[in-house]
Amino acid sequence: MDASNGTSKYRAVRAKLLERVTAMTVGERLPSEAELCREFEVSRITLRHAVDGLVQDGRLAREHGRGTFVTEPRSGVHYPEHFTDIVTGFHRQQTAMGRDVTTRVLRQELVPATDAIAAQLGIGAGEGVVELIRLRFVNGQLHQHVVTYLPHARFPDVYTADLSGGSLFGFLHDRYGVEFARNDLMVRVEEASPEVALNLAVEPGLRLLTIDSTVADTADIPIAFGTARHAPENGEISLNLRSERHA
Repeated sequence: MDASNGTSKYRAVRAKLLERVTAMTVGERLPSEAELCREFEVSRITLRHAVDGLVQDGRLAREHGRGTFVTEPRSGVHYPEHFTDIVTGFHRQQTAMGRDVTTRVLRQELVPATDAIAAQLGIGAGEGVVELIRLRFVNGQLHQHVVTYLPHARFPDVYTADLSGGSLFGFLHDRYGVEFARNDLMVRVEEASPEVALNLAVEPGLRLLTIDSTVADTADIPIAFGTARHAPENGEISLNLRSERHA
């Protein structure tokens, strides 16, 4: 399926579903999946994607064995990412602030490193890297779409690890003893590709806050290179920098 067509179909059914949910009362049960597929003339996959999005946004809640119900809409809340002189990683940073962080892994594959990725990781072009594509949610709110690359030769277990329920940095620390010492950042604005737009439920071409990050260990060896594209309602970051003499 063409990605742009997939985006349009998803956005259309999400908009129709949100319109329906908005007209319902809190606690009311959504019609069955089969009924909604017939009503919107879409596949189960497209419908489930739309329902998943509204569940993550806090507009719907699933109850096992009972169905999917309308919930009280949450007011817009911002969860800015903080960058300081201590490298903690997104998951550990947000959970330390008392927030609930969940992850949906969209892709976890072994791929050859492009020239650009190889340069960031200090490896040869074509060497195997683990490509992770994830959606991150904070307190149920979609926060960012993240693509991360790690050298497979050094971290082979990342290829098969279950990374849906915890911190990638925590896994690297616990499994490989990695200590994080440096995080080089490039902050920019980038237009959403059809794939990113589909997953963030925004219009293709929308300009998003985008952060490229290269993390290195205490030996100054690159560990991971990633790009985080933030959902519009979370398009902000905060910085806290200190000089070494005051560290």
